[in-house]
Amino acid sequence: MLFLDVAVFFSTSSLFLLASVALYRVYFHPLAKYPGPFFAKITDWYTVYHCVIGDHHLQLYKLHEEYGSIVRSGPNRVSINTNTALRQIYSVNANVQKSQIYDTYKHFFDVPMSMTMIDRRKHAFKRRINVRALTDAAIKDMEHLMVKNIRLMCQQIQEDIGNREDGWSSSIDITKLISYAMSDIMGEIVFSKNWNVLQSPENRDILEFLPHGVAGVNITGYMPGLLKFNVYKLAARKLVNDVYRFKALAKTQSDWRITHNHEIKRKDLFASLMEARDPETGLGFTEEEIVSEAGLLIIAGSDTMGTSVVATIFYLLHNHESLGRVQEEVRRSFSEVEEIHMGAQLSSCQILFACITEAMRFTPPVGACLPREVLKGGMMVDGELFPEGTDISVPVYSLHHNEEYFPDSFSYKPDRWIVTSAPDGVTEAEVEWAHSAYHPFGVGRSSCVGRHLAYQEMAIMLARIMWLYDVRLGLPSTIGEGDPVLGGLRKRKGEFQTWDKFVSSHQGPMVQFNPRKSEGGY
Repeated sequence: MLFLDVAVFFSTSSLFLLASVALYRVYFHPLAKYPGPFFAKITDWYTVYHCVIGDHHLQLYKLHEEYGSIVRSGPNRVSINTNTALRQIYSVNANVQKSQIYDTYKHFFDVPMSMTMIDRRKHAFKRRINVRALTDAAIKDMEHLMVKNIRLMCQQIQEDIGNREDGWSSSIDITKLISYAMSDIMGEIVFSKNWNVLQSPENRDILEFLPHGVAGVNITGYMPGLLKFNVYKLAARKLVNDVYRFKALAKTQSDWRITHNHEIKRKDLFASLMEARDPETGLGFTEEEIVSEAGLLIIAGSDTMGTSVVATIFYLLHNHESLGRVQEEVRRSFSEVEEIHMGAQLSSCQILFACITEAMRFTPPVGACLPREVLKGGMMVDGELFPEGTDISVPVYSLHHNEEYFPDSFSYKPDRWIVTSAPDGVTEAEVEWAHSAYHPFGVGRSSCVGRHLAYQEMAIMLARIMWLYDVRLGLPSTIGEGDPVLGGLRKRKGEFQTWDKFVSSHQGPMVQFNPRKSEGGY
């Protein structure tokens, strides 16, 4: 009887405590006045759920459509869907630091990487190392590695075409093909080691566990309580295993690069990590820090750029006018495919770069948010004072589909980025207005230092594909599309579907290639 009484007491007490916490968070919390879904106000499990099913970016868009520009998306979290908030929150002098969400990476990798480093001074040091490694001269020195692997990718397409009577290749999952090529390019640029993913199927398991590994870090970041008592190992065993496989990959590649350092003559990105010295202490990166930074370079080089290239191809295949224009521009600008390289001629391909930019607007590779924690003294954003400790952010996908900045935002319109003098054309002010809300590479002190490299690599790859081949949707032609029948957040047939794992996971589209009938070859 005593046992039963004790059990009832503790059960009742627990329910009372939970009810009290819920009541406080909904009605008396400093963020209580901001609208948002009931369960999001009570618990972070709301966000964890949407991270698990991969629609966090879409859900944030839905919340802003329902509640307005400021939404309470978690018990202590606010999402703001304006370009003014973008400038205020992520500016260099903003009274914020990276959210404690980023600290989760350290739990798995032992030390933070530059992208997740909360300490501003240490982040600034690590960022400077990456900036120095990605000068224009260094990027130009990497170009032959990009071109070599893009050429191999095109040769694979050509081999698939073979002697087929109709001249078209079989249907190729472009997500896989681009991922293979991007991984090999990344391996050479970062480690001076080709991963040989394009040509060796046995090496492709990397591309299966890598996004799941990043997802595991992301999910536990929103519910740090999972890390206590190792609960996360039971709640998300598969994801956690992939996190450790991701770490093992970064360590294996780092160890290989250090062991073979004396044999490598060119200066790759990893060399910059090994040579880095803190100006205040004179100390270099520890072994753990090098592995952590290697993990960042693997993610950035193999995943985010690949998503943007694939998204561009998807939208071109679903918008024939844009496809025809970019093909005509590239083929007019270069008399043969080997002329396609970095330089003024490639940079002059205005339509090509507009197509890439519009694809990254429509489907940003990191679509949810990059949360920041308000520091002591609070912070004013869009006329609202947010107290110390609040996580605030601007959701990328939501802002990119905010009609105030991007009219007809669910239509693929590369021309919105091109200034013209035509009476009904786009003005310089309109392009500047669009850019004020465009941030697929982040802004401020945490913006992507490899932005120029990314654009050049994507442009070279797409230009070579468009120069060499006519392209069309293969079968099944619906892979990668939304489904109007299902409705909901993925109902738009003409929108490339991605699953948010902090980085993006996706399939398709299926593409067929036919060599253009002209001289030049590859």
